[in-house]
Amino acid sequence: MSLIVLSESGPVTFNGSLAELQALVADLGCMGHWVHQGAFEMLVIDDGVSNLRLNRWPGTGTLMLVGDPAQRRELEPRLKEALAGRA
Repeated sequence: MSLIVLSESGPVTFNGSLAELQALVADLGCMGHWVHQGAFEMLVIDDGVSNLRLNRWPGTGTLMLVGDPAQRRELEPRLKEALAGRA
């Protein structure tokens, strides 16, 4: 499994299933709802504070964490560590 999270430090990929990614982000405490947006799927994080979104392109496995940079800085390292642990 290759890795990529598109962030300030560059792209990250996850080639597992959507269910595996959903479980991974739930384990990180990221609660939200998933939306299918054409070519990609998006987790809208519903924490009442942030505007974070995790976009996933199933065809390439590319992940992109978008939203307020200050809020991304807290989640990005935990997400990358969790992804690396699954490689």
